[in-house]
Amino acid sequence: MGPSELAVIGLTCNLVGVFFLANSIIFRRRRKVIEEFFGVGVGSLATIRDYALNKMQVVIGFLFLNAGFLLQAFSHLGSLQDHILTFAICATIVASAVVVYVFGAIFSRRSFRRYLREFFVTHEWSFTDNMALTKEIGLFLGVKRSPDMTVEDYVRAVRSTLGVPASRDAGPVAPIAVDRMRRAALGQPQSQAGVLFGR
Repeated sequence: MGPSELAVIGLTCNLVGVFFLANSIIFRRRRKVIEEFFGVGVGSLATIRDYALNKMQVVIGFLFLNAGFLLQAFSHLGSLQDHILTFAICATIVASAVVVYVFGAIFSRRSFRRYLREFFVTHEWSFTDNMALTKEIGLFLGVKRSPDMTVEDYVRAVRSTLGVPASRDAGPVAPIAVDRMRRAALGQPQSQAGVLFGR
């Protein structure tokens, strides 16, 4: 099989891969995703139903695209005049892609943090009803935890970091029975009354 045949087959694989990837894309706003996660608004069963199909199409499209590009690359290996220079340029492109990916990940994290703050400012959500998720949010936001911090102190710190005004979550210390239930959910000893993060 000659270079021309490999190039044509590779382009065909690319077309198939692009079709699967394009067919799997779901255009959803980030604000909408956050709202659905926290139970605000009406969800759709179609999203859940099509999740497995979309994931499969992404994998298939990715494999076809890579196979197509590799076939096209192999079809041109024989016509290269400077193999070392070509491979060096390709390595530089890959390294540049890694750098772009890192910057993109940092930007995406900051963008998500901004959308998260916008959600909690505009929607009332009880942080004390789901302490596991509150701890996850606090960890993402970099909220510092101390061994003597109570449930209410930590909730207050998370709300302050988000810029959310005080509400019923920031009220007086809960009764002991309620506090013990919260500690049971957090997997902490109940004997350490008033302490959220023990050693």
